[in-house]
Amino acid sequence: MLVTNPSGIGNNPGKIIREFEKNQVILEHLIGLEHGFLGLEEEFSQTPVTMDTTFDRPLYHIYRIKDSDLRVLLNEVDVVLFDVQDVGMRCYTYVSVLKRLLDGVGKAKTKFIVLDHIHIAMHLPPRGEKMSPKHLNFAGEFPSLLISGMTLGESALFYNKEYLSGSVNLQVVPVSGYQRSQYFEDTGLPWVTPSPNLPMVESARNYMALVMLEGVNVSVGRGTQAPFVYFGAPWMIDPEILAKKLGEISKSYYFTPVFFKPTFGPHKGKITSGLRMNLVRADYDPIELAYELIRLMKETYPKDFKWNKGSTNYWVDQLWGNDHFRTAIGEGKTYSEFHSSFIKSEADEKKRIEPYLLY
Repeated sequence: MLVTNPSGIGNNPGKIIREFEKNQVILEHLIGLEHGFLGLEEEFSQTPVTMDTTFDRPLYHIYRIKDSDLRVLLNEVDVVLFDVQDVGMRCYTYVSVLKRLLDGVGKAKTKFIVLDHIHIAMHLPPRGEKMSPKHLNFAGEFPSLLISGMTLGESALFYNKEYLSGSVNLQVVPVSGYQRSQYFEDTGLPWVTPSPNLPMVESARNYMALVMLEGVNVSVGRGTQAPFVYFGAPWMIDPEILAKKLGEISKSYYFTPVFFKPTFGPHKGKITSGLRMNLVRADYDPIELAYELIRLMKETYPKDFKWNKGSTNYWVDQLWGNDHFRTAIGEGKTYSEFHSSFIKSEADEKKRIEPYLLY
C-alpha cells in the first residue's frame, strides 16, 4: 500500500498506520506532497526519496520523481490511499499530485482510493481561466480553472473519466451529511492544517485571494503568526491609504494597518508595514478581490510596485494560467471588463463538471 497524507487520515496517521499493521495490511511507502507527508515542511525536498523517521517508511516526493519511475512504483503496490485536505484551487499543488498519481496508475491493477474532504471554496463554482501550455508548471498541472469548483474526490472522478477514459480502478469515499451550500465554518468540522502557512480556516479562506499577491513584490505573511492574514512590504508606507480604497470596494472584508516581520519568504527578517485582512462575510469573490488588491496597490505605490519574474515568465501568469490577469491590470481595465473576457468559459466549465459532483 502507498499512502499520501498531509494531515489527513483522521488527523492521526500514526494510529491509522498501526491499525493497518494490526490487520496485516502492509504499508510499504509514503508519499510526500509539496509540504511533506505531515504537511509540516516549508521547502521542497531536494531528493526524490527520503526516509521518514517518524514512521520508518520510504517517503517518495512526487514532484522529484520521473513519470517512468512513478509508474514502476505504482505498479508494485496494491492500493494507493489518497487522504488530503485541499483548498479547491489549481495553484494549491495537492491536486497536481493527484493528477500525477492517477496518470501513473493508468491501466495498472492498483486500486486508487480517495478519502474525500470538503474545503473552504465549496460554495464557489469554477472561476478563472484554464492554464495555457506556455505557462504550465507544478502549480498548474490539473486541467481545471483556477478555482476548480470540485473537491479532490470529485476532481479524481472528473479526471479519470474525461482524460483517462475511466482506466483507473478508482473508489471515492465521500463526506457524509454534507450539503454544498454549507460554508466550512458551519459544518462544525475542525480545520486540519494541510501546510505550514494555512494553520487556520481564516488563512485558508484568505488564501483564495491573497495567493495572487505571490506574483508581486510583497509578503503575504509567510513565516509570521498570521500567514495569509497579513500582507505588506517595507515600502508600503501609510497603508491606511490603501485600506481606505479597499474599504470602498469590498463589503466582505475590512483592512487594518499592521507591522510584522516575516521569517520566511519575501522581505524575510525585515520590519514590514501592511494590512491585516478581517473577514466580515465568507461569500466574497476571491478573484475580484485579488484583482482589486493588486490594481489598487499598483495605483497607490507606482514607484515601488513590481511584478515578480519567474524563470521563464511572470509568476502571476503561472498562477493565473496566462498573462491576461497581469495585462488587464496594466491596461487599466475594471474587474467587470476583465471578467467579461472569460465569464462564458466559467459557465461552460460549470456544466462540464456537474456529472462528477458528489454534494
